[in-house]
Amino acid sequence: MPTIRILGPLEVRIAGHEVTVPGRNGPWLLAGLALGLGRPVPEDRLTEWVWGPAGASVGALRTGISRIRTWLRDQMSLPDAIELTAHGYRLNIARVRLDAARFMELTETAVAERDPARRLDLFQQALAEWRAPVLLGAPEGLRACPEAHRLDTAQLTCVMNLADLALVLDRPQEAVDQVVHLAGRHPYDERLHARLITVLGASGRRAQALRWFEATRRRLADELGIDPSPELRDAHAALLAEEARASGQGTARPAVPNMLPPDVTDFTGRERIRQELRRYLCDASRNTVSIAAVSGMGGIGKTALALHLAYEIRAQFPGGQLYMDLHGTGTRTEPVDPTEVLSRFLRILGVGGDSIPPTLDERAELFRTLMSDRRALIILDNATDAAHVMPVLPGSPSCAVIITSRRSLGALAGAWHVDLDVLSPSQATTLLERIVGKERLARDPAAARELPSLCGYLPLALRIAGARLAAKRHWTTTTLVAHLSDERRRLDEFAYGPLHVRAVFALSYQGLEPEEQRAFRRLGLIEVTSFASWAAAALLDVDVPEADRLLETLVDAQLLQVAANDSAGRTRYLFHDLVRLFSREMGEAEDPAQVRKDAVERMLSCLLSVSRGAYSALYGGEHQIVRGSPKRWRLPADYVEELVADPVEWFETERLTIVNAVHLAASAGHEDLSWDLACTTSIFFSLLKYLDDQHTTLETGYAAAERAGDVRGMAAVLQRRGMLHVDKALYDLGTADYDRSLELFQEAGDVHGQGIARTYLAMVDRFVGRFDQAMGRYEQALEELREAGDLGTEAFVLRNIAQIHLDQDRLQLARVNFEAALAIYEPLNTPRGLAQTLYWLGSLDLREKRYGEARDAFTRTLTSARTIGDRVGESLALHGLGESSMRQGLLEEAEAALTQAVDITQSLKSRLIQARVRTSLGELYHVAGRTAEAAAQLETAVEIAKTIGTKPIEERAAELLDEVRSTID
Repeated sequence: MPTIRILGPLEVRIAGHEVTVPGRNGPWLLAGLALGLGRPVPEDRLTEWVWGPAGASVGALRTGISRIRTWLRDQMSLPDAIELTAHGYRLNIARVRLDAARFMELTETAVAERDPARRLDLFQQALAEWRAPVLLGAPEGLRACPEAHRLDTAQLTCVMNLADLALVLDRPQEAVDQVVHLAGRHPYDERLHARLITVLGASGRRAQALRWFEATRRRLADELGIDPSPELRDAHAALLAEEARASGQGTARPAVPNMLPPDVTDFTGRERIRQELRRYLCDASRNTVSIAAVSGMGGIGKTALALHLAYEIRAQFPGGQLYMDLHGTGTRTEPVDPTEVLSRFLRILGVGGDSIPPTLDERAELFRTLMSDRRALIILDNATDAAHVMPVLPGSPSCAVIITSRRSLGALAGAWHVDLDVLSPSQATTLLERIVGKERLARDPAAARELPSLCGYLPLALRIAGARLAAKRHWTTTTLVAHLSDERRRLDEFAYGPLHVRAVFALSYQGLEPEEQRAFRRLGLIEVTSFASWAAAALLDVDVPEADRLLETLVDAQLLQVAANDSAGRTRYLFHDLVRLFSREMGEAEDPAQVRKDAVERMLSCLLSVSRGAYSALYGGEHQIVRGSPKRWRLPADYVEELVADPVEWFETERLTIVNAVHLAASAGHEDLSWDLACTTSIFFSLLKYLDDQHTTLETGYAAAERAGDVRGMAAVLQRRGMLHVDKALYDLGTADYDRSLELFQEAGDVHGQGIARTYLAMVDRFVGRFDQAMGRYEQALEELREAGDLGTEAFVLRNIAQIHLDQDRLQLARVNFEAALAIYEPLNTPRGLAQTLYWLGSLDLREKRYGEARDAFTRTLTSARTIGDRVGESLALHGLGESSMRQGLLEEAEAALTQAVDITQSLKSRLIQARVRTSLGELYHVAGRTAEAAAQLETAVEIAKTIGTKPIEERAAELLDEVRSTID
């Protein structure tokens, strides 16, 4: 496997021999792609890195990438090492050995490793990948970019982790060389120099450590005018104390309070969070008290994390460890009052009962006074809210506090907030293995893989499942999975001894106000991964601001989670799987069935209304689509307009919601909503090539319409399914669906539907070269569409008629019809229709040898296609730009555009457009005298065109291929 090394000077090796990347900028383009570590690097960023702020043309960049691709293919047998994505170029690091990727992989593995010795070894392996600073000798833009800086920072973090671990394992000498080397490159990083002094001292090199401190102190004073940081001074003081102890001057440590309950022996996961909290809580340089506020839903493992972390860091707090369960979870036990907490803490600190002050303020003052000279750790478990713990907080920066609560503790200013999530699948499996035994789980591997998911990766549920399995030796893992597979009984199964998942959720539910409980019950009806507040507003029959308030209340109660923000900054929410089951239980117990059905109908009809808004934003109206007639719960028009301002981005966000909603509508008895939603959104699935989802939703919608005897609905779905078949170049299947759709629309007496079905039948005729038949159908469809008043589809038909004239060299008639279509599209403000018409006008300009006008048209098309995320349109525009550049003799630019177009069509599996583009690329290579490459492209184009039955393209490619072969002969 070829090796690319960027942790030092750029180096590329194959079979152990160093090779040279071709081109003046070729090495740095490859280096820039390598910095992406397998992620896409945008074109503008790559250009700036390699060519500097002045940059270079997109054509120069793409030509450079094309040369590297050719070199990788021909010299290193890597035909697909560089991939084009929607977000830029990506180096496929699965095909090469990249030292930076290996370094990051090893450090991440080390952080997750529980065995300290193994962790140390992994850190050492990771650091062995480094030879010098990142891309030493490369252009400044590459060496100074954020990606290179992140690698340098990761190396620094890795070395400091290595030093800390080496000290813990009493192997400090293994870290000395790495720390010394890096300290020379970071002369002002006091954290690193503090560690160097410590590892030198621990290695028996105390004199060298003292000299290093003195040299560092002078450098800071002379060059920066500052004194050493507290961390650096502490390392020096510890060194001096060690000198004193070595001289027999040490003193015994006094006994200190330790109120910690036992640690969780099988604690699993949370490595990154623990690492961050250890660093934060043990930071001796802080000038305020360190407070870690850990929140999360019931059963998430907040207390387990707090206790495990406390045991990990208690050696750093020799002044003692204080602990109190505040009982603030809403149980029958009243929350412990801060006055009582302080009384118990003061007693453990040695204050006699008679000396404890009577008031809360006085007790808080005495507590803070006693803690002022202690380096102590305090755990306040199960707090109600921030106000519950404020009086108990010490003021000294020598202390650290860990607080857990089911509610967010955002009011604690300056605290490090951690919102705990469920375990990862691998961590959940590890926890079960520690409870049940790895060998026992291995007997039922399929069930062992399914069990963590059924537990929702929730630590409490995992512990209950594990405890039940461990106790029932006659059960297999498959037995337990069978018990948990029934959703209606699942919460019953999560109970063992004092542990009850349902009881944990019930406590949080009981603490809600009535309207908040109602919202919680209704939201469980949404069967989606995540949802926005506008969907909740429809479900709850309230306005969006009120829905926002209720959702945030449920988030604060840890019964709902924040999933993410969408591209416009709107918050999306989600349920944990087990909480959703509890929500449904509460809904079925407290809400009548009709109330639940009405709520679902409101939400589905609102989604349909917004989907129609997105469709209209893309097409300038509800054109080329048959509308259903269900009632719709509508949002304010201006809100919908803002929501779908970028309709493609909106669809990307809501895609899974729509897929689930089509199925929910069908199963809940809202058949008209099911087929209407499937048809309305079908074009978005097609546009973004989610073809499996498109097929699934259309099949579901058709079955729903058929079940309801809705002839018009069946016809509408068949018309959309025919488009799906045509997108795949399955013209026979598409024709069959369009024919049946036309019959059903005629049966229903729907003139509009007939016009649309006839339009798409004519389009298939055009694709396969039946131009006369297509023209007849288009003319009949125009009459029906004009009767129905569908201007958008009328423009679509005019454009297709123009394309037939263009194919048959009737150029004046083509222009008349293109311009007629454009005259309709422009006032409708139809982004996609405008882009497609501009593309074909550009094609007409090409035919008339108006190359400058053609390039302008294709450039506008490309901008529009990229704006709306239309990858098919992007490939067509690039095809047009390649053609016009070729006609103007700009062969390098033409090759860059056509190569990129081929990449897109391959990723989209668009065989029709790929055949067109490869035909043009073959012609380009023929013109450039690259005969073998021309023949390869044209042979592929002919093969594709034959397979999909596109005669015009097949004939053109075959004609060019004959010309190429004649030059070979």
